[in-house]
Amino acid sequence: MPKSPQNPNSERKPPKTFWRAGFTFVEIVVAISIAAGVIMVSVLAYGTISRSGPARRQANVRLTVTNAINFYNSSNAVIAVSEAPSLASAAMAESMRERLVRDISTASAVCCLARNKPNIPGLRPTNIALPTNFDIRGMVTPENFRTNLIDRSGEVYVSYAGATTATNLSIYILGSSGYSTNVLVRAIYETDLVTVTNSPPGVYATIRRYVGPTMTDYYHVFYPGQTNNFSPLAVFFEKESLGDTGTPSVDRYRQAENRPFYLVWWPDPSRDNLASDYQPESLTNSSPRFVYSGMAGATSLFFVIPAFPPL
Repeated sequence: MPKSPQNPNSERKPPKTFWRAGFTFVEIVVAISIAAGVIMVSVLAYGTISRSGPARRQANVRLTVTNAINFYNSSNAVIAVSEAPSLASAAMAESMRERLVRDISTASAVCCLARNKPNIPGLRPTNIALPTNFDIRGMVTPENFRTNLIDRSGEVYVSYAGATTATNLSIYILGSSGYSTNVLVRAIYETDLVTVTNSPPGVYATIRRYVGPTMTDYYHVFYPGQTNNFSPLAVFFEKESLGDTGTPSVDRYRQAENRPFYLVWWPDPSRDNLASDYQPESLTNSSPRFVYSGMAGATSLFFVIPAFPPL
């Protein structure tokens, strides 16, 4: 082979032939087959998603004006909401779950109060004044918190020991204010289930987070044709021994050995109903464990919340 004139010691390279880098007929056929398969799978997946209820069903639910103002500070009583099961609402619920966990991690105390009516703006404080000579370290039950600090007249919250079958719940996330005269309220989470009797009938479920009167996060979902059988919303486990206050008036399945805590359930937007589809046959209906186990079949949004999280 002749030498290159620029470099007599090197051999001249043959000219490039681009046709050698092309696909053979067999390779082209295989590539077309693979592409056709990918397109077919994509079409089938898109068709399934587009036909599925969670991606497209929405209802215009009519609440009372009072509820609309209380929940969302809006006078529009018609709420556009996804019907269950809803993937979008489930994603919002998961975000709310993560927010609750973060709030609890910075709390000095958590208190769950039961309601059978909507909350009122006056009970969404950012600070709570403490009574004279009140030692908050002795506040070991939600009833202590209700009667001493937040709702002495019982205007909104109801008394409960152990499980609550109320249709509404408020979770107070408390923090240290640095002053002995008041306690800081970092956030309040409210759960409300509203039975709707007009068209369309069903149950409207809403979970909201407030800092003072301002709503910061929420998720909601509508269960068409359902009745409100989502219960309990919360269970309080008292300390096994309350010292000078006496023995807890609850059974052993609502007692905590060391620190008091709560079991809390939120409505699950990924389910199409509020009822449980699981009931343990080995337990009787009167057993608390029967109720707790049944809630496992009603929702995946379940929390174990310490009344006094470690900082």
